[in-house]
Amino acid sequence: MRMTTVPTGLSKVLALAAVIAALSAASAGAAPLTKQNGRNPAFSSFTPICAMAAFLNYGYCNGDAGMFAKVDGRIDAVQAKPGRWNLELTFAHLRPGIAYTLWGNQTGATPAPGTVFGFFAIGTSRADAAGTASFDYQTTNPSNLGFDLNTTDPNYTVLTSWWSSQWLRILNSSGSLYVP
Repeated sequence: MRMTTVPTGLSKVLALAAVIAALSAASAGAAPLTKQNGRNPAFSSFTPICAMAAFLNYGYCNGDAGMFAKVDGRIDAVQAKPGRWNLELTFAHLRPGIAYTLWGNQTGATPAPGTVFGFFAIGTSRADAAGTASFDYQTTNPSNLGFDLNTTDPNYTVLTSWWSSQWLRILNSSGSLYVP
């Protein structure tokens, strides 16, 4: 068996091609710029609307500040590419079978009970048998973004981050999100 040598110029080209292929494969499978989902959500301290004194007699509260106290929510965030965040909002301990609408607000204005403006519907989800409802939202600007989880019919707020001024902010140049 006769072995042939590869010319030096050709071996350099082949080595360069192998490096480029390896880098392309590595970047194609690389993790998102920001991935906060898992054990550390971007936010998980939604406020039950009834726990706010101004809303004690609103909707389903009927003067009970503890109404919805067991309902909780979390925001998992992935920055898929620079300037775009995918948010997954999950709420638990809801009434199974009830339809819920998630509203967003990004006006940055100080909330004032009785003054409602700037809200936009993100989506509607029916709570499953375990009482969980999930929503997906994509944004290019998460700053000052707050949320309200409402029953769909009638349209009453259950949990909020908007009315309690718990709005998302960009923490650093890597795109991590936080709520001050």
